[in-house]
Amino acid sequence: MPSPAPAPASAPAAVALVLLLAPLPAAALELRTVEVRGLEDEAMLDNVDDALSLQRLNPARRRQLTESRLAFLLRQAPDEARRALEPFGYYDPVVTPEVVRDGDAVDVVVTVDPGEPVRVAAHDLHLLGAAGGDAALQRRLQRFRPGIGQPFHHGQYEDSKAAIDRALAERGYFDAEQTVHEVRVTRADHRADIALTWTSGERYRLGEAHFSGHPFVPELLEKLVPWTPGELFDQGELLRLHTSLAELDYFGAIDIHAEPGNAGADRQVPIRVELAPARRDIWSAGVRYGTDTGLGLTGGLERRWVNARGHKLRAQASLAERRNDLSAQYRIPAFTWLDGWYTFGLSLRQEQIDGLDTELLEVVGGRSGKLGDWTLSAALNLRRERWADFSTGFETRYSSLVFPSLLAQWSESDDILYPRNARALTVELRAGHTGIGSDIDFVQLRAEGRWIHAFGRRDRLLLRAEAGTTLSDDFAAFPPSLRFYAGGDRSVRGYGWREIGESVTDPADQRRYVLGGKHLFVASVEFERMFNRSWGGAVFVDAGSAWDEAFDVQPAAGIGLRWRSPVGPVRIDIAHGFGDQAQGAIQLHLNIGPDL
Repeated sequence: MPSPAPAPASAPAAVALVLLLAPLPAAALELRTVEVRGLEDEAMLDNVDDALSLQRLNPARRRQLTESRLAFLLRQAPDEARRALEPFGYYDPVVTPEVVRDGDAVDVVVTVDPGEPVRVAAHDLHLLGAAGGDAALQRRLQRFRPGIGQPFHHGQYEDSKAAIDRALAERGYFDAEQTVHEVRVTRADHRADIALTWTSGERYRLGEAHFSGHPFVPELLEKLVPWTPGELFDQGELLRLHTSLAELDYFGAIDIHAEPGNAGADRQVPIRVELAPARRDIWSAGVRYGTDTGLGLTGGLERRWVNARGHKLRAQASLAERRNDLSAQYRIPAFTWLDGWYTFGLSLRQEQIDGLDTELLEVVGGRSGKLGDWTLSAALNLRRERWADFSTGFETRYSSLVFPSLLAQWSESDDILYPRNARALTVELRAGHTGIGSDIDFVQLRAEGRWIHAFGRRDRLLLRAEAGTTLSDDFAAFPPSLRFYAGGDRSVRGYGWREIGESVTDPADQRRYVLGGKHLFVASVEFERMFNRSWGGAVFVDAGSAWDEAFDVQPAAGIGLRWRSPVGPVRIDIAHGFGDQAQGAIQLHLNIGPDL
């Protein structure tokens, strides 16, 4: 009999056998970090970092990386880094990836030697047509970057091309086109040759400005148009019109655009000005505190336009511990000769100075305007004042002055709220004469200058100086509101408000009363360092005096805290005055508002 066949293996045993004979899966690696070394330029480093597939792995894939996948990504790294460096002009970098192992954890270091860049060897740049004789465009062409000898930076090259295209449009060459655009790169010689030609066509001209979306009589806004139809097109004229309209404070939105497609045979481009009125009435109310006024309440109304001719009205009241003010101002647009306003104002003030009441009534009529970068104002002032004359035993005195005044203000700044570089100058002249109704003859001149300069990203130096002088044969009759004083938040810190000046002492209680002075000089040096985007600190030295005959400098020094709040700069200073007129050991000063 044949022997019996062996029994078949059970299914679980067969599976186990297959598993034993199959190759074991490779252990998973964990990619911890990818670091790029050898590049000092931050932009190049970021570009290479962003280009590496190794760097773009999500966290899950980093924790489950196989040897084969790691090897593949390492092979990709040199090409990815090279492509990332080409926009900067580096076409032949040496890229070396390296793996640092710690068990199943790995770190990758990609070392990059950028090598010699491809540099621009020649410019062949041309403007053909009418633009060839345009000096402004020729200057733009001379500033084309990258320049000869510089690395062929693709971003600079594209930006420069776009700048020329933009300049052609801004100068009215709306038919311009680029007819030659060629870059020849010779890697072996590390050389790039740039050839670009624009054909401009004829230059267009400025046409009529057409306004829409406003409630005013047509001739009001038309007076602001700074060009005459038929002048050569210049985008700067449109920007000047936009600035003039914005300064009126009538509009919530202003859109000015040229329509070259609607130009006629004369190539005059219609200008469309689309406007949206702002809120007409602005009510305000608040609580205020100042070292000169004490705690108080304020309220006001501003009507952006009273009628279709653009007249404005503003009224404000302020009630405080040591000073009460009531003022009203009416302004009428004045756009002939200089863009500006006719202004008529009335103000009343009741103020306590050294515990004694003074009262002031002032009526002003004036004309303001802009001349280039200067804001000019000429006014006729009628001022009636009652005050206690400390120098004659608190005798009550009255003063009536009629005087013209001139005010000129100039400033330039790279930022309104937080300037890094800025300059400002204010000059004011007043002159009164008995022949026009003043009680006394006088001439008074005051000037103030400010300069701000940044060092690096965090540091600023702030300089300030103010000077003034008064010429009068009867200065004793000069009212306190027009005399010079120093001390306080915006003068010499470390002293109280109006604490520096000629003074007298009451023999009864030895109390010092400040009379002010004929002349004024104040200077300040401040160094500011920001710790982060919002907070910083400052150290400063202030000095100055208000005097009649002998200049007696009153110095002070202090430190401050700076906060760049969402609504503007806030400055908190602690200062100590070292002069003989300092009444307290330490003064706390609070300032809110722009530096200029």
